[in-house]
Amino acid sequence: MYRGLRLWIGKTNRDHLDLIDLARRQADHLGPAGICAKRNQTNERFLKRGYIRLAPLTRRQRRKLMVRIANLGEPAIKVQRIINPNPRPR
Repeated sequence: MYRGLRLWIGKTNRDHLDLIDLARRQADHLGPAGICAKRNQTNERFLKRGYIRLAPLTRRQRRKLMVRIANLGEPAIKVQRIINPNPRPR
């Protein structure tokens, strides 16, 4: 089982790629775990799927990241916690 976050952008007149990049960069403040969590979550993937996934993260890391994103003050950035019962991806 692994835990993570799913990020997407709601309705706004701001550039979606700028906002998702702003949210994705908050994972850098978690250290190496945050940098690994955002691996392969590119702008192209966001445009194709409409969201990015930051996983795997521990419960504490998820909480820290959610607080950092909430403190950005941008209501268009949406965050959803995910729990996948499958083994961690490699």
